[in-house]
Order: sequence, then structure tokens, then C-alpha cells
Amino acid sequence: MPLSENVRLALGSLRANKLRALLTMLGIIIGIGAVIAIITVGDSLSGSVEQEMASLGARDVTVSVTQKDDPFANVNFDELDAGEQDALFENFEYRSPEPSDLLTGEMLEDYREKFADQLKALVVREELGSITATNGRFKAEGQLLGVSPDQAVQAKLQLLAGRFLTDRDGADGRAVAVVSDRFVTQYFGSRAKPADALGKSFRTDVNGIPLRLYIVGVYQHKQEGRSKPTSTEVYMPVDSGVRLLQRTPGYQTLTLQTKDGVESKPFMERTRAYFGSYYARNPYFTVSVSSLEEAVKSMDKVMQNMKLGISAIAAISLLVGGIGVMNIMMVSVTERTREIGVRMALGAKSRVILLQFIVEAVIICLIGGLIGVVLGVAVGSAGAVVMNYPVRPSVPAAVVAVAFSMAIGVFFGYYPARRAALLDPIEALRYE
Repeated sequence: MPLSENVRLALGSLRANKLRALLTMLGIIIGIGAVIAIITVGDSLSGSVEQEMASLGARDVTVSVTQKDDPFANVNFDELDAGEQDALFENFEYRSPEPSDLLTGEMLEDYREKFADQLKALVVREELGSITATNGRFKAEGQLLGVSPDQAVQAKLQLLAGRFLTDRDGADGRAVAVVSDRFVTQYFGSRAKPADALGKSFRTDVNGIPLRLYIVGVYQHKQEGRSKPTSTEVYMPVDSGVRLLQRTPGYQTLTLQTKDGVESKPFMERTRAYFGSYYARNPYFTVSVSSLEEAVKSMDKVMQNMKLGISAIAAISLLVGGIGVMNIMMVSVTERTREIGVRMALGAKSRVILLQFIVEAVIICLIGGLIGVVLGVAVGSAGAVVMNYPVRPSVPAAVVAVAFSMAIGVFFGYYPARRAALLDPIEALRYE
């Protein structure tokens, strides 16, 4: 008998007992649906975490000047008693880096040349202070930051008008700034457009030092959350800021962003070796190189393990569903004993009977699996939307779930099918 005929007979048997078939599928539907829902929510959560960490610069590499022999670097304070903790604080002498201990512009230029094939952005960022600028009845607030030109690349700034800062701005000590569109509307009024601010200046001061900054560019402010911020970031050349505000020259921290395809760990090792060579003879300070990427990978691994563990618990209902399929197939064999006897008497071989009942069990589980996948995706997507996660249904998980449901049909349908195939035709015809 061809497979298509077995499928037709199986579907006919299901139509004849719709309620019984639905109740039989229920365990499969619940098991598959629960697993798919958990995987959908888990993948959506992972995607949300990845996006959030990417926005925070998970792949960015931070280079910092740190004090050597810091006793707090590798200490687990939970393992120390109060006396041991106090001893650590008493014996440690904190030192502020001198200008000679900081990273210099020459170091960074040399580093940029040597790592040009791997480097996408090199950002120096110095917090200069909070500022307030008034223009008649209008007032704008901002956080003044001294940055290098690559800040626009690293922060993915979208310029609405003008340009971003250049190396020449810093070299010439220009008092120029790039402000947000929100700063523009705060300072020039709600009707002001980004282009209207170009070439205009504003007065402010930082810790009593007066500044007049000329606007050369306006970027689009990305609002986070529902509340509107009163203060946005105002960028000026870091070298100009250090000179005008009489800060110590040199850089204690810088951020690196690699090109696509560059492996983070080897890049960090080469960066550590490069900057470490400058501090080999420094008795007090060295450089540390770190990235959030490893922490993100560890977090993702934990989430994947949790998702698999919960899915395994939910999959227990599949075992219950499979037992239900076996039970109903046993009942079906009993009810159709005379039919089996007639078919055997007409020449049907045992393997034909075996295949017929296995196909019927597989069809039951396949339909249940498909319904479970649809239900699981719907429930998981709804849960992700409620929790404000990006919806990420897993196609591979759905395919595996359907294939697994069919495997359950074969496994739990084999015994009833074999029992039907081994029936004696004469005894089957006599069965009442």
C-alpha cells in the first residue's frame, strides 16, 4: 500500500473521532507549545540584552592607566573578615597619576598607525563639567565633554546639520562645539532648526572659567525612556578643552572600537603589550585593557543554560503526551481488530499493517506538534511584547520540535502497530 493511502486512512480515522484525536494531541500540544514559548521568550530576552550591551559598547575595548600592585584588583571581599579588609585599606597608598604617567597624543598617533588595519575608532573622552547657557528667556543645559573626532563613529551620532569635530580643531585649539537638536531648541527657542544654529555661539562657564563656544554641528539626540532630559551632551575638542580649562595634559582612559571580523581577545593582548611597553619602567602605574564582551558571552551562556533547563522540564509533558498516543493507539487496534483480520485475509502483509498504524500515530503527533508550535510562538511573542523585548521566534527550534513530535509518534506508536501486525487473521475475524 502506498504511503499516501496510509496518510489518507489515518486522516479518515482522525475525522471519525475528532474529540478523541484532539484529547490525544493535547499532551503533545502543551509540551511543544511550552518549549517553543520558553525558547521564544528566552531568545527575545537574549536579543534585548545583546542590543542593550551593544548600545553600551560591549565590543569596545577600554584602555586605562591604573596603579600597579592594586590589592583590590583580585580580592573577593566576601572571603575576608572585617579586620583583613581594614588592613588592606590601611596598607594601600593611593596615588594620583602625574602628567608623565598619562597617555600622550604621540602614543595614540603611533598606536593608530600600527593598528590601522584593525582599528575602526579611537576615542578619548574627558568629562569637563556641567554647563548652563542663557539666551534671554531661553536656557539650555548640557554636559560638556572633550572628545576626539572618532566619538561620532563610536557613539553612532547622526548629524542633522554641519559637521563633527576634526583633528585640526584640536590642534589649533579652536573653541568649537557640536550640540544636540534639543540643546538648539532650548537655547534658540522651539522654532529653531538645526541649521539655524550653525556659526552661532553661546557663553557658559565651567567651575568659574568662562567659555565662548561656536557651534559647528548639530546631532540628533536619542531619547532613552519616556522622560525628556533637561541636559544633553555638548562635545568640544578634548585638546581645546584641556587647554582652555587649564586641565592636566594627557589621557588616563581611551576607548577603542575594532573593525568587523577582528577577534577581540588577540586584539586586547596586542594592545596591552603595546601600551605596556611604555610603562615597563614606571614604578607606580601600568595600563589595563578590558572589554564587556567576555561578560556578555558569560551572561548569554547562563541564559542559554537556564532556557535549556526550563525547556527540559516543560518537555516532560511530551512524555505524558506520548503515553497518551500509545494508549489511544492500543484502543484503536482493539476497536479495529476485525478490520485488520479482513485486510490480512485479503492478502495484506504484516509490514503493511505495521506501517498503517505507525503512520496514524505519526500523523496525530505531527498535527499536535504543528498546533503546539503555532501556540508556542503566539504565547512566547505575546510574552516578549508585554516585557518590551524584541520578538525573536526561533525557526530552528520550531523545525526540531515538529521533527521531535514525529519521532514521538514513531516511538510510542510502534508497540501498538506491532501488536496489530502480529494478530492472527483467523482470531481477528472471530473477534467481537
